[in-house]
Amino acid sequence: MEFKNISIYFHWPFCESKCPYCDFNSHVRKEINHRQWLLGYLKNIENWKKKLPHSKIQSVYFGGGTPSLMNPKSISIILEKLYKNFLLSDDIEISLEANPSTVEKRKFKDFSSIGVNRISIGVQSFKDDDLKRLGRKHSANDAIKAIDIAKSSFYNVNFDLIYGRQFQNLSEWEKELEFALSLESQHLSLYQLTIEKGTAFKNLYNAGKLKGLPSQELSRRFFITTNKLCKKKNFNSYEISNFAKNKFECVHNLNYWRCGNFIGIGPGAHGRFEYKRSRFSYKNIMNPENWLEKSLTSKNPIQKLKEISRLEQFEELIMMGLRTSEGINLNNIEKKTDISLNMDKLDYLKKSKFISLKNKNLHLLTKGKLVLNKIVNELLT
Repeated sequence: MEFKNISIYFHWPFCESKCPYCDFNSHVRKEINHRQWLLGYLKNIENWKKKLPHSKIQSVYFGGGTPSLMNPKSISIILEKLYKNFLLSDDIEISLEANPSTVEKRKFKDFSSIGVNRISIGVQSFKDDDLKRLGRKHSANDAIKAIDIAKSSFYNVNFDLIYGRQFQNLSEWEKELEFALSLESQHLSLYQLTIEKGTAFKNLYNAGKLKGLPSQELSRRFFITTNKLCKKKNFNSYEISNFAKNKFECVHNLNYWRCGNFIGIGPGAHGRFEYKRSRFSYKNIMNPENWLEKSLTSKNPIQKLKEISRLEQFEELIMMGLRTSEGINLNNIEKKTDISLNMDKLDYLKKSKFISLKNKNLHLLTKGKLVLNKIVNELLT
Protein backbone atom coordinates (compact mmCIF):
# COMPACT_ATOMS: atom_id res chain seq x y z
CA MET A 1 0.00 0.00 0.00
CA GLU A 2 1.37 3.39 -1.02
CA PHE A 3 0.92 6.15 1.55
CA LYS A 4 0.75 9.80 0.54
CA ASN A 5 2.71 12.30 2.61
CA ILE A 6 0.54 15.02 4.13
CA SER A 7 0.89 17.91 6.52
CA ILE A 8 -1.84 18.89 8.96
CA TYR A 9 -2.53 22.45 10.08
CA PHE A 10 -4.69 23.30 13.10
CA HIS A 11 -5.98 26.86 13.27
CA TRP A 12 -6.67 28.30 16.72
CA PRO A 13 -8.57 31.52 15.91
CA PHE A 14 -8.24 33.39 19.19
CA CYS A 15 -5.84 36.06 20.44
CA GLU A 16 -5.60 38.26 23.52
CA SER A 17 -5.85 41.29 21.21
CA LYS A 18 -5.97 42.03 17.48
CA CYS A 19 -2.80 43.53 16.02
CA PRO A 20 -3.43 46.43 13.58
CA TYR A 21 -1.33 44.88 10.78
CA CYS A 22 -2.80 41.36 11.03
CA ASP A 23 -5.13 40.03 8.33
CA PHE A 24 -5.24 36.45 9.68
CA ASN A 25 -8.52 34.94 10.82
CA SER A 26 -8.04 35.87 14.48
CA HIS A 27 -10.58 37.01 17.04
CA VAL A 28 -10.81 38.21 20.63
CA ARG A 29 -13.31 36.44 22.92
CA LYS A 30 -13.95 36.95 26.64
CA GLU A 31 -14.68 33.26 27.18
CA ILE A 32 -13.62 30.15 25.27
CA ASN A 33 -14.96 26.65 25.93
CA HIS A 34 -11.71 24.71 25.48
CA ARG A 35 -13.44 21.35 25.90
CA GLN A 36 -15.84 22.07 23.03
CA TRP A 37 -13.04 23.23 20.78
CA LEU A 38 -11.06 20.09 21.51
CA LEU A 39 -14.06 17.96 20.53
CA GLY A 40 -14.42 19.97 17.31
CA TYR A 41 -10.81 19.29 16.33
CA LEU A 42 -11.11 15.58 17.19
CA LYS A 43 -14.24 15.16 15.06
CA ASN A 44 -12.48 16.76 12.10
CA ILE A 45 -9.52 14.38 12.49
CA GLU A 46 -11.94 11.43 12.35
CA ASN A 47 -13.59 12.82 9.20
CA TRP A 48 -10.29 13.28 7.39
CA LYS A 49 -9.15 9.81 8.37
CA LYS A 50 -12.18 8.44 6.53
CA LYS A 51 -11.48 10.55 3.44
CA LEU A 52 -7.71 9.99 3.31
CA PRO A 53 -7.04 6.67 5.05
CA HIS A 54 -3.71 5.96 3.34
CA SER A 55 -1.79 9.02 4.49
CA LYS A 56 1.49 9.53 6.30
CA ILE A 57 1.86 12.70 8.36
CA GLN A 58 5.20 14.45 7.85
CA SER A 59 4.40 17.61 9.81
CA VAL A 60 1.82 19.13 12.16
CA TYR A 61 1.47 22.86 12.67
CA PHE A 62 -0.58 24.69 15.31
CA GLY A 63 -1.11 28.25 14.05
CA GLY A 64 -3.48 31.10 14.57
CA GLY A 65 -4.40 33.29 16.22
CA THR A 66 -2.32 32.36 19.23
CA PRO A 67 -2.34 28.55 19.66
CA SER A 68 -0.03 28.71 22.68
CA LEU A 69 -3.11 29.99 24.54
CA MET A 70 -4.51 26.48 24.14
CA ASN A 71 -4.40 24.04 27.03
CA PRO A 72 -1.32 21.80 26.59
CA LYS A 73 -3.50 18.84 27.56
CA SER A 74 -5.77 19.58 24.59
CA ILE A 75 -2.81 19.60 22.21
CA SER A 76 -1.61 16.33 23.74
CA ILE A 77 -5.01 14.71 23.10
CA ILE A 78 -5.04 16.02 19.51
CA LEU A 79 -1.60 14.55 18.87
CA GLU A 80 -2.62 11.22 20.41
CA LYS A 81 -5.63 11.16 18.09
CA LEU A 82 -3.38 11.68 15.10
CA TYR A 83 -0.99 8.95 16.27
CA LYS A 84 -3.86 6.47 16.51
CA ASN A 85 -5.42 7.31 13.16
CA PHE A 86 -2.51 7.98 10.81
CA LEU A 87 0.90 6.63 9.93
CA LEU A 88 3.62 9.05 11.04
CA SER A 89 6.92 10.01 9.48
CA ASP A 90 9.91 8.88 11.54
CA ASP A 91 11.17 12.47 11.79
CA ILE A 92 7.79 14.21 12.06
CA GLU A 93 7.97 17.95 12.69
CA ILE A 94 5.43 19.36 15.17
CA SER A 95 5.38 23.17 15.30
CA LEU A 96 3.50 25.58 17.52
CA GLU A 97 3.24 29.36 17.32
CA ALA A 98 3.60 31.37 20.52
CA ASN A 99 3.86 34.94 21.75
CA PRO A 100 6.33 36.15 24.40
CA SER A 101 3.71 36.75 27.12
CA THR A 102 4.27 35.48 30.66
CA VAL A 103 1.37 33.01 30.50
CA GLU A 104 2.64 31.36 27.35
CA LYS A 105 6.27 31.13 28.47
CA ARG A 106 5.16 29.07 31.47
CA LYS A 107 3.76 26.48 29.07
CA PHE A 108 6.88 25.98 26.93
CA LYS A 109 8.14 22.96 28.88
CA ASP A 110 4.67 21.42 28.83
CA PHE A 111 4.45 21.80 25.06
CA SER A 112 7.85 20.19 24.66
CA SER A 113 6.96 17.27 26.94
CA ILE A 114 3.84 16.38 24.91
CA GLY A 115 5.69 16.14 21.59
CA VAL A 116 5.93 19.64 20.13
CA ASN A 117 9.48 19.81 18.77
CA ARG A 118 9.55 23.19 17.02
CA ILE A 119 8.35 26.52 18.39
CA SER A 120 7.83 29.78 16.52
CA ILE A 121 7.71 32.96 18.60
CA GLY A 122 6.00 36.13 17.37
CA VAL A 123 8.61 38.66 18.46
CA GLN A 124 8.13 41.15 15.56
CA SER A 125 10.53 43.76 17.02
CA PHE A 126 13.15 44.31 19.71
CA LYS A 127 12.17 47.99 19.97
CA ASP A 128 9.56 48.85 22.61
CA ASP A 129 8.23 51.88 20.72
CA ASP A 130 7.77 49.84 17.57
CA LEU A 131 6.08 47.03 19.48
CA LYS A 132 3.52 49.55 20.71
CA ARG A 133 2.92 50.80 17.15
CA LEU A 134 2.44 47.19 16.04
CA GLY A 135 -0.11 46.62 18.81
CA ARG A 136 1.98 44.00 20.57
CA LYS A 137 1.42 43.35 24.28
CA HIS A 138 4.95 42.26 25.15
CA SER A 139 8.15 44.23 25.61
CA ALA A 140 11.54 43.68 23.98
CA ASN A 141 12.78 42.23 27.27
CA ASP A 142 9.83 39.80 27.33
CA ALA A 143 10.82 38.63 23.85
CA ILE A 144 14.46 38.04 24.79
CA LYS A 145 13.43 36.04 27.87
CA ALA A 146 10.96 33.99 25.83
CA ILE A 147 13.64 33.05 23.30
CA ASP A 148 16.01 32.01 26.10
CA ILE A 149 13.31 29.86 27.74
CA ALA A 150 12.38 28.33 24.37
CA LYS A 151 15.99 27.35 23.68
CA SER A 152 16.09 25.46 26.98
CA SER A 153 13.02 23.40 26.00
CA PHE A 154 13.27 23.07 22.21
CA TYR A 155 16.05 22.04 19.84
CA ASN A 156 14.40 23.93 16.98
CA VAL A 157 13.44 27.56 17.68
CA ASN A 158 12.16 30.16 15.24
CA PHE A 159 11.13 33.73 15.86
CA ASP A 160 9.49 36.30 13.61
CA LEU A 161 10.56 39.89 12.98
CA ILE A 162 8.91 42.60 10.89
CA TYR A 163 11.08 45.17 9.15
CA GLY A 164 10.28 48.18 7.00
CA ARG A 165 8.37 49.47 10.00
CA GLN A 166 7.21 53.04 10.52
CA PHE A 167 10.09 55.51 10.85
CA GLN A 168 12.68 52.68 10.79
CA ASN A 169 15.99 53.45 9.10
CA LEU A 170 18.47 51.01 7.61
CA SER A 171 21.11 51.43 10.30
CA GLU A 172 18.59 50.65 13.06
CA TRP A 173 17.46 47.51 11.24
CA GLU A 174 21.05 46.33 10.73
CA LYS A 175 21.71 46.59 14.47
CA GLU A 176 18.43 44.91 15.35
CA LEU A 177 18.99 42.05 12.92
CA GLU A 178 22.57 41.55 14.08
CA PHE A 179 21.24 41.30 17.63
CA ALA A 180 18.58 38.81 16.52
CA LEU A 181 21.23 36.67 14.81
CA SER A 182 23.32 36.70 17.98
CA LEU A 183 20.53 34.97 19.92
CA GLU A 184 21.42 31.69 18.20
CA SER A 185 18.03 30.39 17.17
CA GLN A 186 17.88 27.85 14.34
CA HIS A 187 15.42 29.73 12.15
CA LEU A 188 14.29 33.30 11.46
CA SER A 189 11.17 34.51 9.65
CA LEU A 190 11.80 38.07 8.47
CA TYR A 191 8.89 39.87 6.85
CA GLN A 192 8.63 43.32 5.34
CA LEU A 193 5.64 45.16 6.76
CA THR A 194 2.78 45.00 4.27
CA ILE A 195 -0.47 46.92 4.53
CA GLU A 196 -3.16 44.28 4.12
CA LYS A 197 -6.79 44.76 3.18
CA GLY A 198 -9.21 44.63 6.10
CA THR A 199 -6.67 45.65 8.75
CA ALA A 200 -6.58 48.69 11.03
CA PHE A 201 -3.34 49.74 9.32
CA LYS A 202 -5.09 49.68 5.95
CA ASN A 203 -7.80 52.00 7.25
CA LEU A 204 -5.17 54.40 8.58
CA TYR A 205 -3.24 54.19 5.31
CA ASN A 206 -6.34 54.99 3.25
CA ALA A 207 -7.01 57.98 5.50
CA GLY A 208 -3.42 59.22 5.07
CA LYS A 209 -2.68 58.68 8.76
CA LEU A 210 -0.12 55.87 8.59
CA LYS A 211 3.09 57.85 8.60
CA GLY A 212 6.75 56.89 8.27
CA LEU A 213 6.53 53.96 5.85
CA PRO A 214 9.68 53.29 3.78
CA SER A 215 10.05 54.33 0.16
CA GLN A 216 10.38 51.71 -2.55
CA GLU A 217 14.14 52.29 -2.67
CA LEU A 218 14.51 51.95 1.10
CA SER A 219 12.41 48.76 1.03
CA ARG A 220 14.81 47.37 -1.60
CA ARG A 221 17.79 48.20 0.62
CA PHE A 222 16.09 46.60 3.63
CA PHE A 223 15.68 43.38 1.66
CA ILE A 224 19.24 43.28 0.34
CA THR A 225 20.72 44.06 3.77
CA THR A 226 18.57 41.35 5.40
CA ASN A 227 19.80 38.71 2.99
CA LYS A 228 23.42 39.85 3.25
CA LEU A 229 23.54 39.75 7.06
CA CYS A 230 21.77 36.39 7.28
CA LYS A 231 24.10 34.82 4.74
CA LYS A 232 27.09 36.10 6.71
CA LYS A 233 25.81 34.21 9.77
CA ASN A 234 25.10 31.00 7.79
CA PHE A 235 21.33 31.44 7.70
CA ASN A 236 20.22 30.08 4.34
CA SER A 237 17.55 32.12 2.53
CA TYR A 238 15.52 29.08 1.52
CA GLU A 239 12.38 31.15 0.91
CA ILE A 240 11.80 34.86 0.29
CA SER A 241 11.11 35.63 3.97
CA ASN A 242 12.54 32.59 5.74
CA PHE A 243 16.11 31.87 6.82
CA ALA A 244 17.46 28.75 8.48
CA LYS A 245 20.66 27.11 9.56
CA ASN A 246 21.55 23.93 7.70
CA LYS A 247 18.86 21.22 8.05
CA PHE A 248 16.51 23.47 10.06
CA GLU A 249 14.24 24.54 7.20
CA CYS A 250 10.57 24.33 8.18
CA VAL A 251 9.27 21.03 6.79
CA HIS A 252 5.66 22.13 7.07
CA ASN A 253 6.07 25.37 5.13
CA LEU A 254 8.28 23.74 2.51
CA ASN A 255 5.40 21.37 1.83
CA TYR A 256 3.18 24.39 1.12
CA TRP A 257 5.71 25.94 -1.24
CA ARG A 258 6.25 22.63 -3.01
CA CYS A 259 2.48 22.29 -3.48
CA GLY A 260 2.26 19.10 -1.48
CA ASN A 261 -0.79 17.63 0.25
CA PHE A 262 -1.96 19.43 3.37
CA ILE A 263 -5.09 19.37 5.49
CA GLY A 264 -6.33 22.49 7.27
CA ILE A 265 -8.50 22.04 10.35
CA GLY A 266 -10.10 25.04 12.03
CA PRO A 267 -11.96 28.25 11.08
CA GLY A 268 -10.75 29.65 7.77
CA ALA A 269 -8.05 27.00 7.34
CA HIS A 270 -7.23 25.98 3.76
CA GLY A 271 -6.24 22.60 2.35
CA ARG A 272 -4.97 20.91 -0.81
CA PHE A 273 -5.07 17.16 -1.39
CA GLU A 274 -5.02 14.51 -4.09
CA TYR A 275 -7.94 12.09 -4.30
CA LYS A 276 -8.48 9.50 -7.03
CA ARG A 277 -5.96 11.17 -9.39
CA SER A 278 -7.52 14.62 -9.02
CA ARG A 279 -6.36 17.52 -6.86
CA PHE A 280 -8.75 19.49 -4.69
CA SER A 281 -8.65 22.70 -2.71
CA TYR A 282 -10.95 23.72 0.12
CA LYS A 283 -11.54 26.39 2.73
CA ASN A 284 -13.20 26.04 6.11
CA ILE A 285 -15.98 28.31 7.38
CA MET A 286 -14.39 31.53 8.65
CA ASN A 287 -16.57 32.32 11.67
CA PRO A 288 -15.23 30.43 14.73
CA GLU A 289 -18.61 29.77 16.34
CA ASN A 290 -20.18 28.59 13.09
CA TRP A 291 -17.23 26.32 12.36
CA LEU A 292 -17.42 24.78 15.83
CA GLU A 293 -21.18 24.27 15.68
CA LYS A 294 -20.91 22.45 12.34
CA SER A 295 -18.04 20.30 13.59
CA LEU A 296 -19.80 19.29 16.82
CA THR A 297 -22.99 18.30 14.97
CA SER A 298 -20.97 16.11 12.57
CA LYS A 299 -21.69 18.44 9.67
CA ASN A 300 -19.04 19.41 7.14
CA PRO A 301 -17.42 22.73 8.22
CA ILE A 302 -15.97 23.25 4.76
CA GLN A 303 -17.22 26.39 3.04
CA LYS A 304 -15.76 25.80 -0.41
CA LEU A 305 -14.45 22.63 -2.08
CA LYS A 306 -13.34 22.53 -5.70
CA GLU A 307 -11.32 20.43 -8.07
CA ILE A 308 -8.16 22.25 -9.19
CA SER A 309 -7.72 22.39 -12.94
CA ARG A 310 -4.41 21.66 -14.65
CA LEU A 311 -4.01 25.37 -15.40
CA GLU A 312 -4.63 26.29 -11.77
CA GLN A 313 -2.10 23.67 -10.66
CA PHE A 314 0.41 25.10 -13.13
CA GLU A 315 -0.10 28.64 -11.80
CA GLU A 316 0.20 27.46 -8.21
CA LEU A 317 3.42 25.56 -8.88
CA ILE A 318 4.96 28.68 -10.44
CA MET A 319 3.78 31.13 -7.76
CA MET A 320 4.80 28.98 -4.81
CA GLY A 321 7.96 27.44 -6.24
CA LEU A 322 9.54 30.74 -7.21
CA ARG A 323 9.41 31.84 -3.58
CA THR A 324 12.01 29.19 -2.70
CA SER A 325 15.75 29.12 -3.29
CA GLU A 326 15.43 25.67 -4.89
CA GLY A 327 13.00 27.14 -7.43
CA ILE A 328 11.09 24.96 -9.87
CA ASN A 329 11.90 22.16 -12.28
CA LEU A 330 10.24 22.79 -15.64
CA ASN A 331 10.20 19.09 -16.56
CA ASN A 332 8.30 18.24 -13.37
CA ILE A 333 5.76 20.99 -13.96
CA GLU A 334 5.20 19.93 -17.55
CA LYS A 335 4.77 16.31 -16.44
CA LYS A 336 2.17 17.25 -13.82
CA THR A 337 0.17 19.76 -15.86
CA ASP A 338 0.99 19.25 -19.57
CA ILE A 339 1.66 23.02 -19.71
CA SER A 340 4.94 24.71 -20.59
CA LEU A 341 6.33 28.15 -19.84
CA ASN A 342 7.06 30.52 -22.71
CA MET A 343 10.73 30.04 -23.62
CA ASP A 344 11.04 33.53 -25.14
CA LYS A 345 10.03 35.06 -21.81
CA LEU A 346 12.43 32.78 -19.95
CA ASP A 347 15.28 33.77 -22.27
CA TYR A 348 14.52 37.46 -21.71
CA LEU A 349 14.41 37.07 -17.92
CA LYS A 350 17.64 35.08 -17.98
CA LYS A 351 19.48 37.62 -20.13
CA SER A 352 18.21 40.40 -17.85
CA LYS A 353 19.60 38.48 -14.84
CA PHE A 354 16.25 38.10 -13.09
CA ILE A 355 16.46 34.30 -13.15
CA SER A 356 18.88 31.42 -13.38
CA LEU A 357 17.92 28.58 -15.73
CA LYS A 358 20.11 25.49 -15.96
CA ASN A 359 19.05 21.99 -17.01
CA LYS A 360 15.38 23.01 -16.75
CA ASN A 361 15.88 24.14 -13.13
CA LEU A 362 14.64 27.69 -12.66
CA HIS A 363 15.11 29.95 -9.65
CA LEU A 364 15.15 33.68 -9.01
CA LEU A 365 18.31 35.71 -8.64
CA THR A 366 18.41 38.60 -6.14
CA LYS A 367 17.28 41.05 -8.79
CA GLY A 368 14.28 38.83 -9.50
CA LYS A 369 13.37 38.37 -5.84
CA LEU A 370 12.97 42.13 -5.53
CA VAL A 371 10.20 42.03 -8.15
CA LEU A 372 8.81 38.56 -7.45
CA ASN A 373 5.17 39.42 -8.19
CA LYS A 374 6.07 41.03 -11.51
CA ILE A 375 8.10 37.98 -12.54
CA VAL A 376 5.22 35.66 -11.70
CA ASN A 377 2.75 37.81 -13.63
CA GLU A 378 5.10 37.91 -16.61
CA LEU A 379 5.44 34.13 -16.68
CA LEU A 380 1.71 33.48 -16.30
CA THR A 381 0.46 35.87 -18.98
